[in-house]
Amino acid sequence: MATVLLITKTSTWDWHGAWYQSQFQNGALPESDINQIKLAHADHLASVAQAQKILKDHGLPFRTLSVDDESWRPDDDTEIMMTLGGDGALLSASHRVESAKIKLVGIRSSGTSVGYLCVGGIERLESMVQSLVKGDMKFTEACRLRAKITPADGSAARFSPPALNDFLYSNANPAATTRYRLNLGNRCEEHKSSGMWISTALGSTAGICAAGGVIMPREERSFQFVVREIYRAPGKNVHLVSGFFDPDERALVIENRCEKAIIAADGSRGIMQIEWGDKVEFHRAPCVKIAQG
Repeated sequence: MATVLLITKTSTWDWHGAWYQSQFQNGALPESDINQIKLAHADHLASVAQAQKILKDHGLPFRTLSVDDESWRPDDDTEIMMTLGGDGALLSASHRVESAKIKLVGIRSSGTSVGYLCVGGIERLESMVQSLVKGDMKFTEACRLRAKITPADGSAARFSPPALNDFLYSNANPAATTRYRLNLGNRCEEHKSSGMWISTALGSTAGICAAGGVIMPREERSFQFVVREIYRAPGKNVHLVSGFFDPDERALVIENRCEKAIIAADGSRGIMQIEWGDKVEFHRAPCVKIAQG
């Protein structure tokens, strides 16, 4: 019998409810807007209660945790991590998965949640749990990336969580130019731009696609990069503005030339600060299995 970690998000109302209420009382927020936020919060709470009941009714041992609690890690007997929220909850939970035996099942807990990576909404949970019990739920294996940050000051290297979607590298000040040296295999270029997207196949429909990237088949094992808004100096050609790479064959390395910069794994919850001269090298991380819709 599968052991389940039920991972819940923190709703927008939980995070910012007092502020929204004050804006509503001041007349700065329409009643329809605050009602929508409250409804999404109520839907989420109802989804958590329903999920707990369904898992209990089917005799699946489970433990409920918040994705925003930084202290937890999957137990040795965890086989399924089921997230309730949207893509953000699934991405954050995936950062804790290092074992190939753990499978991810994303559930949208509200109709307002973005759930591209989720297998379905709460209305499908009963049938999904039945599939889990019978062992016939389908999963796809998704490749992930990890960033190794080597500090210029000689201190120990740091590693990012494994990114399921993408990385964003940019100046810590989003209005400032991002300066860096980009190395791909034996090719090297000096760039001034708005930063870079580095994406997995699964994440190729997200930010990198909006920046001009290519949507990749989910089963693709190579990765993609796209430079954002590069400055093309007169008389100077730049070539490493987009492309694909396999870190097992050619290393993609960013040498940071900003006073302060960031590398963000799967959005705002995976941000790491980097300094002038630090190197960021991308490595293949363990794959993870995600439930298919």
